Amino acid sequence: MNTERKNQHYIPKFYLRNFSYKKNLKQIGIFNLKRDFFYQTSKLKTQGSKKFFYGYDGIIEERLGEIENLLSKTIKKIIEELIIPKKNSNPHIDLLLFVALTDLRNPTRIDNMKGMISGMKDKILELYPNTQIEKLIPTLTHDDFIEFSITTIPEITFNIIDLDFKLLINETERPFISSDNPVVRYNQFLEQKRWPHGKCGYGIIGLQIFIPLNSKIVLHFYDSSIYKVGFKRQKTHSIKNLKCIDQINTLQFINCIETIYFDENANENYIRNLKSLSLNFKKANKPQVDLSYLVDKDNNDKEIINLDQKNLIISGTTDCETNLKIEGIKIHSRGKAYKMTNKVTQLRKHSNHLINTTRNNSY
Repeated sequence: MNTERKNQHYIPKFYLRNFSYKKNLKQIGIFNLKRDFFYQTSKLKTQGSKKFFYGYDGIIEERLGEIENLLSKTIKKIIEELIIPKKNSNPHIDLLLFVALTDLRNPTRIDNMKGMISGMKDKILELYPNTQIEKLIPTLTHDDFIEFSITTIPEITFNIIDLDFKLLINETERPFISSDNPVVRYNQFLEQKRWPHGKCGYGIIGLQIFIPLNSKIVLHFYDSSIYKVGFKRQKTHSIKNLKCIDQINTLQFINCIETIYFDENANENYIRNLKSLSLNFKKANKPQVDLSYLVDKDNNDKEIINLDQKNLIISGTTDCETNLKIEGIKIHSRGKAYKMTNKVTQLRKHSNHLINTTRNNSY
């Protein structure tokens, strides 16, 4: 057992240091929602971590650390220069990898997979009580879920390579905050359409991603076939409205596991006000498994095959939805004219192409 790597981070330490108290790199402000506890100068090295989260040998933790060392240089340069890399360049790929890695290694992701598998088993037994469920869906260990999630990182990275991206610059005295699950996926487009199905999958039309880099910068990825963000030729977009800052910060409360992170610019009164604001919305990332009807694909997906029984299992998680409105982020005319398909999943062209290519190569 490698006890030297007992405390294993799912949030990179280099990332948390960007929110350290007075840039001392050792302390960070925390607010724990479960304990309703505020502390301005908590130990940074113990945050965003769990004991032996990746296993007892420390191998995965060590390899992730090596990747983080490379990614930290790209993030540092962006923060210092306020310049984003060219699309499809190596630093751009680093940013996508940073997003995918930070998201897919998070305990929320692992717990959601466990919850969905458990929910699927329950629904199958509800439909077919005599099913030998362990033969159909074998029980997986925690390490199995970790391995599966991490192996999908390259796929997710390539899936979002089509998204445009800009830096949202905080021009107010009110800081951006972060959390123990900082990668927020959102979809103003499908939210406004009142789309009843999943809105925030990595391949979905209208996807947006918000991830704060420090108290002044949020990295924002978005589907440019739907949205316009600021001025076309500018790679940064300034936000001067305090309510917009609050809305972006509220996303961290909706998305987090249980802990909010911030630097010295966030006081207790402000954090508690954000908590109160967040209570108006449902928590994101909660696993859900539902039953629906199978339909006839050859009849324009309109004819239900078996009216007597719902026998299609649909699994997913709750989306982050707060009726988000940020100055300068708008749905443009082409986005407004987009025609929805009759599919449950509304894919972007890039993602649809990836699926078709994979399917054709498998034959």
